[in-house]
Amino acid sequence: MQTSQLGSLDSKSARQLLENFEYLNKKLKATILMVTHDAFTASYANRILFIKDGKIFNELIKGNDTRKQFFEKIIEVQTLLGGDLNDCF
Repeated sequence: MQTSQLGSLDSKSARQLLENFEYLNKKLKATILMVTHDAFTASYANRILFIKDGKIFNELIKGNDTRKQFFEKIIEVQTLLGGDLNDCF
């Protein structure tokens, strides 16, 4: 069984959980606070705050971007951060 960045979930269950979070946010207007180092997982969010050395380094807002476009922007910010990519979120 392949694991994902969402704990011990297999990749299919992890994707379903992220899609459920997306549904809760869009349809029920629920606020979801998620902390992750994983760009793929973060690409499901509408807004991302990048924290480095205890301070906000950058902010991304998805807007009208597709999830793929948003993912690419996340990777760009991670590149700007430099060093260990685990410091990105």
